[in-house]
Amino acid sequence: MSALTVTDNCFDIQKTIHDLKHYLPSQTPLKDFVHHNSLHAFQDNDFYTGIFKARDAFGYNVTLNLNEFRDLYKNGRINKQVLERIIGEKKGLDKVNYYYQKINNASFEPINKSKIGHLRKRWKADYKIDIDNKVQPILFRIVCSYLDQGISIDAFPYNQNGLFSSLKEFEQKSFSSFFKSNRVIKFLNENNTNIDQLLKLLVGNEQYYNHYIFD
Repeated sequence: MSALTVTDNCFDIQKTIHDLKHYLPSQTPLKDFVHHNSLHAFQDNDFYTGIFKARDAFGYNVTLNLNEFRDLYKNGRINKQVLERIIGEKKGLDKVNYYYQKINNASFEPINKSKIGHLRKRWKADYKIDIDNKVQPILFRIVCSYLDQGISIDAFPYNQNGLFSSLKEFEQKSFSSFFKSNRVIKFLNENNTNIDQLLKLLVGNEQYYNHYIFD
């Protein structure tokens, strides 16, 4: 999986949301601690396939790094005969010495890229805009209000069509607003505003919509 996913097919918001659900926890936020498997989306895979998919998506460190493995080998925690046997099984007996030297002496680029966060980092590097700083405080405020567990005095106006429709309803009927931008308020007061329209404004190129929503 490349750090930036580009698709040639026409954008399908329902398919994107369906795919994205596999990476998100099914449990909504709780005020009390409840254990939830953060790798739930990958548990249908075998162990190593699952953890490496999670590494590529989220940037998790799922194994020791190369230097730590080399230290374990030097300290005798990894047996030389076992290492050579596994190399032979995986790469062939004629390649044992080659890969043995490579494992112990070669230099490798660390694998630390993740799909999540890649676009935001590019935005910050290329345009000097910190999207996290501008978006997350208000986004968390809205989402937490929408998913309230009954702690608030008044409930967030609920629309059966989801968060975006509820937010539009809030903006159209409230004396106050979550937003300072007149353009944002104008969009939310227009009944024909939709996700595709906003993606066109923010992202521009349809082939990057999937990756933007994932990020």
